[in-house]
Formats: sequence, C-alpha cells, structure tokens
Amino acid sequence: MIIKHFSTSINTKVFAHRLRQARLRMGIAQDKLGVMVGLDEGVASARISRYESGVHEPPLDTAKGIAHALGVPLGYLYCDDDLLADIILAASELPAADQEKFLESLRDRLEQLKTKKDDC
Repeated sequence: MIIKHFSTSINTKVFAHRLRQARLRMGIAQDKLGVMVGLDEGVASARISRYESGVHEPPLDTAKGIAHALGVPLGYLYCDDDLLADIILAASELPAADQEKFLESLRDRLEQLKTKKDDC
C-alpha cells in the first residue's frame, strides 16, 4: 500500500474546498454548522469561515463532527482527487449491502484488467 504524504497547506486547501462544497450542497449556514459541531455560537461562523478559507484546519475530532453534520465520510473532506471524491460520496450514500456489492464489483473489474494486462 502506498501512503501519500501531503504538506499541511495541501491538506488544508483540500479540506477547505470540500467543506465549502458539502456545506453549500446541504444549504447550511456557517454559523449553524459550527453550532451543530459544538462550537460556541459567538465563534461558530468565524471558525467555519477560517476552515473554508484554509486559514486553519480543524482538529480531527472537529473534522469528524463536521463530516457527520454534513452527511459525508471524513475521507471525502480530505480527498485531493475530484473524481475519487465523487466516488467516495456516491458510495457512502449506498446502503451497506450495496456498498459491499460495489466493492466486490470494483475488485472483480480490477482483476479482469490485471488478467487482460498479463495476457498482453
């Protein structure tokens, strides 16, 4: 398994972009989202704004709360590839049994491609 290491600035920019996308898609105001994840009303809007602008990246527990409040997987908020982020989001909306079938289908397809490549 290859693990990519990103600089904090890339992670922060990706998180900021995905957070804003998800929040706007849900139609939730910054202050409301902040309060939903346990931030004080007085700082909720400013804090979410800073996360969306990439000035700050939230602690992991806060990021998990944001993902939960927005109904997206945590991995979506940190995914730096738009297509993969869409796949993560779509797969997360499937019932658990369908997620298993989807994963099995992906693995089968990858095996087909590998076999085809090995035959060449």
